[in-house]
Amino acid sequence: MLQIISGKYKGFRLNLVPSEKTKSTSHLVRKALFDTIGAEIEGQTVLDLFSGSGAYGFEALSRKAKVIYMVDNLLTAYKTIKKNCQKLQLKNDEVYIFYGDAFRMLKKFIKEELIFGLIILDPPYFSDYFEPLFNILSPLTNQNSLVIYETSHKMNLPSKINDFHLIKSKKYGSKKLNYYRKVFFALS
Repeated sequence: MLQIISGKYKGFRLNLVPSEKTKSTSHLVRKALFDTIGAEIEGQTVLDLFSGSGAYGFEALSRKAKVIYMVDNLLTAYKTIKKNCQKLQLKNDEVYIFYGDAFRMLKKFIKEELIFGLIILDPPYFSDYFEPLFNILSPLTNQNSLVIYETSHKMNLPSKINDFHLIKSKKYGSKKLNYYRKVFFALS
């Protein structure tokens, strides 16, 4: 079981996805991510894409995020997130859970004109999702949005892709967190 590390739901144990098709993010990596972004999470609308058990999303909510959107295309992951929501007794307006393809859901969110302050991407390692994801994320972000992409420690991502610049990359054992921020240039 995973535990929520800090905040309102500190100590709550989350159910894990009963499948070898997902990987759980360790306590150390989640703690590092949220310690890095600190109070920046407060009041944000967060997208946890490739959610698995929802650990990133629930941790964000525990640390005062406004609302969480969670997406996974594995039915067992979707059901696990639902169980974790029930366990935490969350309200319907705090967490929105979607079962389906990540790219289809991103297009849906664009049509709904959603803007996310934080987007956490934890796709299967060594997938070819990086470029396609960053090609579609721009309309879902603003100049303050932060996009965090979890990878294997062996992957090296570009320092710039479209409107996003890599501002930090840090290894934690076999995982790496890559922090991207949208960059706007002022016209003079």
